[in-house]
Amino acid sequence: FLAVTLGGGVLFFACILAASPVLACGWWGDGEVNRDDETAANVTESRLAERNVRNPAKLPGREEGFGIAVPDPGRAVPYLTATYGRPVNRIGGLKTYGFVAVIDLGAYRKSAPLHRAETETVGMRYVNIPIEGDLPERAQVELFKRKIFEEGRHGPVLVYAPTAVLLGSMWASYRMALGSSLRFAVMEAESLGLSVDRGLMFRR
Repeated sequence: FLAVTLGGGVLFFACILAASPVLACGWWGDGEVNRDDETAANVTESRLAERNVRNPAKLPGREEGFGIAVPDPGRAVPYLTATYGRPVNRIGGLKTYGFVAVIDLGAYRKSAPLHRAETETVGMRYVNIPIEGDLPERAQVELFKRKIFEEGRHGPVLVYAPTAVLLGSMWASYRMALGSSLRFAVMEAESLGLSVDRGLMFRR
């Protein structure tokens, strides 16, 4: 409340303070991460592109997260390659590049319904595989493999994870589940701009 003295009287005004804008990690706007110094709206496209030169799988700006595009079940590219170098910072912007589905790794339970709603609103399918830490379990790898093949029948699939290690470990595990060697799987993940949890060595 704000009190103002005017002509001997006191007037009271009720003030509702709006929360500062918050944007989510990744491509979703559910408010998981507070970015009060730079928002996606005031970061120019050229500056976003500069930030992604070193790692084309890294999401733009200060947002956390990494993404790869899977045009078919046997191939993946960094998401910036699939968007022709254009940094996309909202889930709706990805629909224009032909993606039909998003596989969201590691989303918190409270965030997954919001991510689903935003993704399905723009006409893309949504799959959530909640993973704690950076090393997926065997059952999660099998689910990932099944979803890549199921969703991939309809078009390119986008895979998101909050860390490069989680996404790299999942992709390497997936490739080994298809019969690749550990060495090849790790090299491929790293070529995508990702990292791999070396715990994979003990899972063969």
